[in-house]
Amino acid sequence: MSDTLNVGDRLGTGQSLTSANGAYTLTLQDDGNLVLTDGGKAVWSTKTNGKGAVRASVQEDGNFVLYNGSDEGVWSTKTSGAGARLVLQDDRNVVLYVGDKGEWSSKTVTDAPVAQAASNEAPAPAKTYTVVEGDTLWAIAERFLGDGNKYPELASLNGIANPDLINVGQVIKLP
Repeated sequence: MSDTLNVGDRLGTGQSLTSANGAYTLTLQDDGNLVLTDGGKAVWSTKTNGKGAVRASVQEDGNFVLYNGSDEGVWSTKTSGAGARLVLQDDRNVVLYVGDKGEWSSKTVTDAPVAQAASNEAPAPAKTYTVVEGDTLWAIAERFLGDGNKYPELASLNGIANPDLINVGQVIKLP
């Protein structure tokens, strides 16, 4: 399967999304838990095991929902808007976009580059982070650089003239 679920697409139990770089998977397990894995290790889940979830889909109203066998929602992103899609990104983040705006995120971005399988492969993609609602450049610098006061470094690297102005969905390059 691809890295994206669009409106009307669904994941059934045992089905997965795989990031474009092949490093991460998002699987609706047989126990009803939706789990994000990195190299086979779980890094995030909906904690819905035992709740009977049998399918996950992006609804027409822009909400991503896990449904049980009785068509009752057991977990959702609580989002809305036309043109929604769920994307498992190469930075390990799962993001629900409405248009170009990231409305929900698993907040699982990794700052570790994807390991290379062989030395003759292309270099690992640059580390990036996709801005979600409530982010500031200071908070991103604190999270990934260990010090919020390093936000000018991120601003310079990304050509951001006004560090107080970043947008949801904007991709920030990380050093």
